[in-house]
Parts: sequence; structure tokens; C-alpha cells
Amino acid sequence: MLKKSILAFSIGFSLCGVTQANEFQVAKVAKPSFQHVNLMLNPAKDNFSGSTTIKLEVLKKTKIIELSGRDYTAQIIKLIGDKNCDMTATMLETHKVSLECEHDIQPGKYTLNIDFTAPFNKQSVGLYKTIDKELPYLFTQFEMSDARRAFPVFDEPSYKIPFQLTITAPKDQKVYANTPELKTIVVGNMATHHFDKTPPISSYLVALAVGPFVETKVEGMPIEGRIITSKEKQKLAQYAADEMPAILASMEDYFGSPYPYKKLDSVGVPEFPFGAMENAGLVTYREDILLVDAENSSQNAKQRSVSVIAHELAHQWYGNLVTMKWWNDLWLNEAFASWMAAKITHKLHPEFGSNLSLPQNRVMAMDARLSTKPIRKPIKTEDDIMDGLGLAYSKGSAVLSMVENWIGEEDFKKGIQAYMKEFAFKNASASDLWNALAKASGKDVPSVLKSFIEQSSFPLVAVKQNGKTISLSQSRFANKGVDAPAQLWSVPVTIKYGRGNEVKEAKVLLNSDLAKVELDFEPEWIYPDANAMGYYRWVLEDKQLDTLLTNAADVLTARERRAFISASDALLDAGLMSGGNLLKTLGQFIDDAHPRVVSMALGYIQSQKSVFIDESNEDVWANFITAKAQSALNKYGVTAKQGEEAAISKLRPQLISLLAFEGKDKNIINLAKKESAKYIKDSTKVDPYTAGTYLEIAAFYGDEKQLTHFTQAFETTQDPQARTNLLIALSYFGNKHLQLKILDYMMTDKITASDMRYIMSGHTYKKARKARFQNWVYTNYDALSKKLPPFSLPHLPSYTGAGCDAKDLKETQNFFTPKLEATPAFGRTLSKIEESVNDCIRLKNREIASVNQYLKQL
Repeated sequence: MLKKSILAFSIGFSLCGVTQANEFQVAKVAKPSFQHVNLMLNPAKDNFSGSTTIKLEVLKKTKIIELSGRDYTAQIIKLIGDKNCDMTATMLETHKVSLECEHDIQPGKYTLNIDFTAPFNKQSVGLYKTIDKELPYLFTQFEMSDARRAFPVFDEPSYKIPFQLTITAPKDQKVYANTPELKTIVVGNMATHHFDKTPPISSYLVALAVGPFVETKVEGMPIEGRIITSKEKQKLAQYAADEMPAILASMEDYFGSPYPYKKLDSVGVPEFPFGAMENAGLVTYREDILLVDAENSSQNAKQRSVSVIAHELAHQWYGNLVTMKWWNDLWLNEAFASWMAAKITHKLHPEFGSNLSLPQNRVMAMDARLSTKPIRKPIKTEDDIMDGLGLAYSKGSAVLSMVENWIGEEDFKKGIQAYMKEFAFKNASASDLWNALAKASGKDVPSVLKSFIEQSSFPLVAVKQNGKTISLSQSRFANKGVDAPAQLWSVPVTIKYGRGNEVKEAKVLLNSDLAKVELDFEPEWIYPDANAMGYYRWVLEDKQLDTLLTNAADVLTARERRAFISASDALLDAGLMSGGNLLKTLGQFIDDAHPRVVSMALGYIQSQKSVFIDESNEDVWANFITAKAQSALNKYGVTAKQGEEAAISKLRPQLISLLAFEGKDKNIINLAKKESAKYIKDSTKVDPYTAGTYLEIAAFYGDEKQLTHFTQAFETTQDPQARTNLLIALSYFGNKHLQLKILDYMMTDKITASDMRYIMSGHTYKKARKARFQNWVYTNYDALSKKLPPFSLPHLPSYTGAGCDAKDLKETQNFFTPKLEATPAFGRTLSKIEESVNDCIRLKNREIASVNQYLKQL
């Protein structure tokens, strides 16, 4: 462990500390009630200084007060009360600082004063510095536990107190914080900005920004709001400014209470590790999400912008106004915001088709693995928090949708409003919400949520029909060959069934191994997940399944057909459907009337190809996929038609990509190079739906001249969407020399820490390219590990070991296992990769004959 000095004046240093139940939480001997932070910030420098005053109450006699600390160096620490004390500090390996007094500190009220200095972070966390078009900026990203990098603080969500910031910066810089500015005092070239006190918030929600910004006012909100950007990008701020008032009004209506803060500023951040962050009153966004060219952007970009804004504004109530007591309930923060964002986005923009998104489909395969933990689990470290966080978003929001569908929208809303009213400006736990929903609905909501949230995986519901009687049974879903422990859920099941023109639904809470449901009539067909709202998989008897498949186009909605595809894929994993039959089923949906259904079917075909491809069938796979893509493209056309529905525009790039990468279609490749050249000159002249795909194709088949054009465009563009498109495209250069050149370019200061995941994204495409990338990672690990954001590093083995190759897995294990002492979180990633790869190998061995037999018939 690297030792960092915190020595100055009267402060000593050692790597030791207090042992307690959770050594990563501060000892509960004192609690803060207010904190003022005074910062001296100059973006032109690499370090900053500050002081803080914390009002606190000592709860029991002690000589030691712990608070959170990392990276900063303290100069003076004074505890002022009945008996003053100059304190010494011991920095702990657990990112805490133990402050010690020579004499006993008696219970009572005190003031803690600390002066400190610290470096600006360079990995997109804490208080960090970034350079955009040669101009320096300062931003903060404190979630999960990085406020402690910027100043001494009780950096845990349960310490919810008012904060107040005073920031001194060069007078030519704009400065923003969570609250409105009260006054500014200019002395020489420096200006001191005094900000209002916040309501009680947790430290991870404190935020600031310093730089040469410009503002676009948001009209039509009950409080002041601005879109804050660099000058060159201000023209892209209007879309968000136009959308935000309606989103905020919808939130206020749903929660039944006004927006809880004094202002709502939104900052476009050129270097940002996540999509956005819900800081109270000062929300930060990755630029390509917040800043959208309303006239020239795709509906995809607009939907993403509206959805993420809605997600962050939902957090202003759920997360900020009412906050979790500890990080084990972060899943609920993110699940609720994701669920709410989907609801509001569809309400305001039904044309986006966001109701066709099925978040559960993205994560159920991962959730089924034995190595996956429940989304509500014990949390000690930030690695624990980040482990499975994507699962928390998607599984959590899907489970909330299932519960809302079960108890009804009005009762769900009533429960949420009661919960908000009771816990406003306080901390709460998941059970508090469950109980509020149970009280509002009169249903056993806690048993349902507890069974899905505190257990990993999900149920497989087997459905059998005997006349009007439906028999249901449940078991844990598991991949074939996996010995999974038995589990039981409380499952709200909604069965859709029909005969002729008559369609009905039957609801049942399946909270035992077996249950029976009497239908109103004997159905001709059954669909066991009406409107695809359940977080479970289902299986029908063969005859029932064949009947449903035959009638799917006529009796199922587009959302249900998409869910049918996903359910069929899962049945292959469970050993309940053969590989050949799955491909046959997917092939049927390629001819579906809805482009989004076609897109999903093609996606699953590509996924199965990655499992079953080998040297013996590579050409057959390419012909199969190319034929399916060509058939759809013949129907919809290579170029957009005036007035075509957005779903077609969203499908087209997928078809083009398949024809270029799988079919090596020369006409498509030449078109891609032509369109890419046009895009580099003026991105508004190329169809925004296909632009990114054309760039990837042009890169893969491109030369050194192409690479030069791409890097020059990337470094000079002022369009955040184009910048991201180019970042991703750079990861697709196929030539060996050019791929290695890009990997070296990635380590220069042209690529920020938060850009890394984009420019690394395409290097595993094709076996030879993946091998080069693996070797490069192993050779350059030391430098790479220092540049990646800290929370990204544990995922690095996924780039080298994931897939269906035992050799890749073994090499990844051999390389990363010796590094477990320095980075213990690698252990989780390696465990998950091992299970995933072994599952894939077993599946391939079991079904390769069935798949090849199907492919040979074509």
C-alpha cells in the first residue's frame, strides 16, 4: 500500500487505526450538523488549498474523532469547545483520518477547523481538472465516496447536513455551486464567491464548477435554471432548455411536492466518467447527453437526452430529498430514477417508442449466474458498490415496473407520495418504501420486493394448460449444467390469453411452488407475461409454444414480441430449447412488421454467432446473417426516405453494419468511406442515424490517411456527438499497425480518463484484433491502470478474458491473479468471467451440432 504523507505542523502520520464492525465507516462517536467549506481554486494550477469548519456533536467521551480523508494534506486541525484541542492526524488505509486529542473530549457541541491542501485529481473523480480546447476547467464528481478527496468531511450518506461553500477563483472565471450566489467580493485578480447554505444533503451531492462558461437561461420553471457550457457549445444548449420545464413539471406532479432546491443548473462537462450526476441544484452531464443539435440529431440522441435529464431530476426527490441510509440501498436510488425516467419520457414523447425498451433483457443472463450477488447486499467499499451496479439500474427498475403493474398505477403513486412526505430531507431505507406501497395498496408488497431484491437470479415459471385451468410452477432459472440452490419468490404473474377476437388477462401472485388459475374460457393461445412486465422467464409446453409463435404477429404487441425473442434465447441457455430451434424462431421475427422487433431478432442472432462460430462454419454464419440483413435492407432501403418512421431509421445502421462487417459488401464499404469523408467536413450533412456506423466501417477498412483525418477531426470538433462517434470509431481500425497506433494514442493527453471506455470499446472485434489488444493491455498495464478512472480498473479483465475461449480465460487469470493484493476487486471480475466463459463453452459443446444442422439447411 502506497503511503501518503499528511504531515504538516503538528500532525503525525501512520498506517493504523480504530478497528470496528465496518472499518470503512467512520466511528460513530461524533456527528456533524453543518459544514462550511472555503476553497482557493485556480484552474491554471495543479493544486488547491482550503479550509473547513464543521459544527459537530460528540456523542460519547473519546480522544479520537474519525472523518473521511483521501489525497489532501492538512496543516492545522483545531477542535473548539469547552476545552480546545490541537489535534494530530493518522490517515488510515480505509480512506479515513483519525483525529486525536491529548485529553478526553467530553460529549457536547464543538467546532472543528481544518486547513488543507490537495492536488486536482486527474482521473475524473473528486475535485478534478480537465483541459478542453486548451482551456482548463474544474469539476467535481463525489459519488460514491470521493468528496473526501476534495476536503475533510463525514463522507457517508447518513450524515445529511447543510453545506455552505465559499470559493475564491480568478475573477475571469465563472463559479457555480449547489445554491445561488449571495455575493461576490473582488480583490485584485481574484473573486470570492459566497454561496447560500444548502438544505440538508449528503456529501456525495455537493458540487462545484469553475471555468470560462457561458449560460443559457431555462425559461418556464418555477425556480431559476441555466444550461452551463463552454462558449463554443452554447448553440447546442437549447434543446435541453426547451425540454427541462416539462420534465420538471411532470416530476412535481408525480411526487406531489415542489422541486426541493432553490435553483436548477445543468452543466455540460467535457470530461465526465458517467452519463450524469444528480448533484442537488447543480446537475452535471456528459456533454453528448446534455448538448443536442435539435435540427440535425437523431431521435436516439434526443431520447437519450430527455431520458437522462428525467433520471437526474427524479433523483432530486428520490435520492436527494429522501436519501438512503447506507450504500446498500443505492440500487433503489438508481432503480427508481431509471423507472421514473422511462415513465416521464414516454409520457412526454410517445413518438420515441421508449415503452419498447425492456431493461430486464440486458441483465437477466448476468443475474442468473451463481457469481452474481443480490442488488441489495452488504456494502463496505466502493468496489462493493460498483459491483453489479448496472444490474441494479436495470433489474431494479424492471422489478418496480412489475410491482406497479401488480398493485396499480394510482396506488403506487399514492405510496410514493406518502413516502416522500414522511422522509423529506431525511434518510430512509428500502423497507420504508416497501411499507408505504403496502399501506397504499393493501397488498403484500414487501414479500415481492424482498424476494427479488435480496436474492440473485429470478424464477422460471412453467405454464401448463388443461382446458380452462392453468397450472403454474416456479423454480430458480439456471443455465443447463449448473447446480443452483433452490429459491422461492413471490411472483406477480399476469397471463394474457385469447380465443378468436377475445383477449383477456388473469393475474396471480405465485408465492409457492405451485398454483392453479381458472380462466374465463379455454384459450387457443397463452402468453405468460402480459405486456412483458414480469421479471421472470417462462416456459410453455411444446404445443402451446408452437401455437403462440404461429399467432405472435397477430396477438402480441411489439413489446411482447420483443420479450418473446428474449425469453426464447433464455430457454436455450436453460437447455429447454435447441440451438437450431432458437435460430428458426429468431429467423421468423426477421420478417416482423415492426423494425424494433427485427432489430432485436438480428441482435440475438449475432449473439448466438459469437457462441457457435468456428473455422468450420464461419462462412455459413456470414452468409446466413448477411442474407437476413439484406432482406430487411431491401425492404427499408440503404438511405432514409422522407417522412419514414424513426424505428426504420434506428434499424438501418444495424443492417448496414452487418452487411459491411459480416458480408464485406464493397458497395456499403465504399459508401461508408464516402459518407465519413463528408461527415468530417460537416457532420450535419450525413444522416445522424447512420453516421457512427459509417465511421466504424470506414475505420475498420481504412488506411493511415483515414486515421489522420479521424484524429484531426476528433481533436478539433466542437460537437460532442461527433466527438463521441469519432472516439468509438477510432477503436475499430482493423490494420495491425493502425490498431497499435490508436492504442498508443489512447495514452496521450488527447484522451481523457473518462474517454477510455469509448476508445477501448471496439478492440475486441475479430479474433486477431482482440489478441493484439490483449497483448497490449498486458504490456502496458502499469500506465493503463494509472489512467483509467479508479472504478473502471476492476473491469479491465473483461476486455481480455470475456467470450467463449478457454485460452483467453486462462491467460487473463494468469495475468490478473497476481495483482489481487493491490486490486482485490479483480477477484470479482475474474470469478464472473470464469463462470460466463465456462457456461458459453458448455453451451457450444451441447448445441453446436443442432446449430450447424440448421445452418446447413439454408
